[in-house]
Amino acid sequence: METRDLQTFLAVAASGSITKAADMLGRSQPAVTRTVQELEAELGFELLHRVGRRVQLSEEGVAFEEEARRLLMSFTELAARAKMIAAGRGRILQIVTTSAIGTGLIPTAMAELNGVELPHETHLGQFLPSIVAQEVRSGRAEIGFSSLPLDTPGLDVLRFYSAPDVAAVREDDPLAELDVIPLSAFAGRRVATLLNPLRFQLHVSRALAARGIDTGPVIRTNTAYGALQIVRRTGAAAVIDPLTAYGVALPGVVIRPIDVTVLFYWGVVAAEKRPLRPVAQALMDAVEAVAERSIVGFKKLDPALAGQLVTDPASGTNHGTGI
Repeated sequence: METRDLQTFLAVAASGSITKAADMLGRSQPAVTRTVQELEAELGFELLHRVGRRVQLSEEGVAFEEEARRLLMSFTELAARAKMIAAGRGRILQIVTTSAIGTGLIPTAMAELNGVELPHETHLGQFLPSIVAQEVRSGRAEIGFSSLPLDTPGLDVLRFYSAPDVAAVREDDPLAELDVIPLSAFAGRRVATLLNPLRFQLHVSRALAARGIDTGPVIRTNTAYGALQIVRRTGAAAVIDPLTAYGVALPGVVIRPIDVTVLFYWGVVAAEKRPLRPVAQALMDAVEAVAERSIVGFKKLDPALAGQLVTDPASGTNHGTGI
């Protein structure tokens, strides 16, 4: 398997057409078809199904597309790193993060780095928590910022924090007049929430269920920033993580505490026993400083406790999850 094989498959997956992929790559249609067929033979499963004149990914193809994209990105980054080393520009700073932290905190922290300049090239990737852990554990990323808990074997939790989740409503919503929004106010309301039912949304749902609260119609999205946009455009209400809430100011959206403590836990991880460069250390300190001044209810916790997070289903209080 060569990088060209992966590029060909990803072009077909992106375009949904052998013909369009061939045009994109400057290759003949038979050559693209042959590459995909050889790749399927090597992998031992079918990547594509034909649907009329187009193609679509098989179930296995969908799973392989993500891995192929990550692998190709790794090869591309390796080539870029080699060129930088040859040019005397040093190492790339590889950072991985979940969406909430990457959107709500890291851009501001980068702008406020004191005494340490970012290297010639910095890569900031946003992933699911499990991928953040994999990227750091494998050494592909130097430092990771993620909601917790995580599967931490092979990782050191360097910093550990918490802050309560909050409500987001449109500024013309009557709830915006309240200093604290009761969770009961979500009864019968149209609600913007998150797609993943096993992390952040699980504990919000438990808090609602523990109080016998049934919401109205639900709009699901995969990021808290998307939920904020839905609140802004549709007038739905949402419970979201405090990092996105306080880090991304959307015109027309008001952030308020809720009367139930549903904690969001997050932290910083690095490969076990791997020292951080000064620039990575400085970024970690800057992210903490931004969070400390901007997030209501922000607390610094003992990193040794990160592996002991539990949830109390009876109260609905979240003792250890995020998005």
